[in-house]
Amino acid sequence: MQKKLIALAVAGLASTAAFAQSNVTMYGVADIYMGRTAADGKQTVMAVNSGGLATSRIGVKGVEDLGNGLKAVVVLEYRLDIDNNYTIGGSKVGAADAAGPARQQLLGLAGDFGTVAAGRLQTAAYDWAVKYDVLAGTAISPLQYVNGTNFLIGATAADARANNAVAYISNNLNGLTFAANYAWAAEETALNSAASNKINATLLSANYENGPLAVGAVYDAHSSDINGSNNPSVGTATKTQSGKDFALGGSYNFGAASLKATYQTTKIADATGTAGNTDKAYSLGLVVPVSATGAVIGSYAKAKYDTAANQDAKSFTLAYTSALSKRTTAYAGYMTQDTGATSNSKTSVLVGGVNHKF
Repeated sequence: MQKKLIALAVAGLASTAAFAQSNVTMYGVADIYMGRTAADGKQTVMAVNSGGLATSRIGVKGVEDLGNGLKAVVVLEYRLDIDNNYTIGGSKVGAADAAGPARQQLLGLAGDFGTVAAGRLQTAAYDWAVKYDVLAGTAISPLQYVNGTNFLIGATAADARANNAVAYISNNLNGLTFAANYAWAAEETALNSAASNKINATLLSANYENGPLAVGAVYDAHSSDINGSNNPSVGTATKTQSGKDFALGGSYNFGAASLKATYQTTKIADATGTAGNTDKAYSLGLVVPVSATGAVIGSYAKAKYDTAANQDAKSFTLAYTSALSKRTTAYAGYMTQDTGATSNSKTSVLVGGVNHKF
């Protein structure tokens, strides 16, 4: 459902085929859908939105042959909200949201040693989510709904997309690939400033593929100290916060169906060394082709929050996709979520739309 370009979204460019000639290519996704969202205690909302099956975007990627097997790689990719009168970058322009407006802006070098890149990067955590969540990046991913703003795919410490980031990605070693990312997600406010403004994250990943089987893992360690607080929303808190995340995913293609599963944890500790609590989530997804052009997708996710009471959640999605051509897909889906809270606990989302890649 989404293109990825090596562990930070440059994998396709690192292949020999992609480097057969120096070129610049424009690409993108236009995705529009009608959605209905209903929640306990709230008004039902009907709306036309962008990005039901995949985020609408436009991008440019370029590759230059530098000789002796060395290549220069550049990727500039931006979010689009095609349902509104927004410029490239959409409604997120000027916002602190990790989702946009720039999905990725990178310059890298690739060769026999692998690939190194720097800029605003889609990280190994993003790559992991896209590979092992059958509905990653959609408006109805149950894993994303139960995670909220936590865990890897929720962009904790800018894990999914990272500013001021550098990365190394290995070439394919008999089905095994490695990646290492480091990000200064927020840099110091000013030289010699008394106020601290740091968010750092280190991510390590490994992925193995052999025929129909794929297994991948991501480890993340991050810390934050923003104006003496672990989070701007905490107000007067003074402790620096650190955390560790781990995610494991697997998939197997049986031919008649494809099965994917994920398990992930996040653990928080403060500056005093207090261990804190551990939040957990898992998902199970199945893709079943039912015709030459159609497929049924089912996905279930559940999260258990130790860091907050009455916040456990479970969610289920059933969807159908129909390929109208090689580049155009029609889709429909229904997602339901239950947080188990005493009020405002249930949410349902119904969508139908069209996705076009160019």
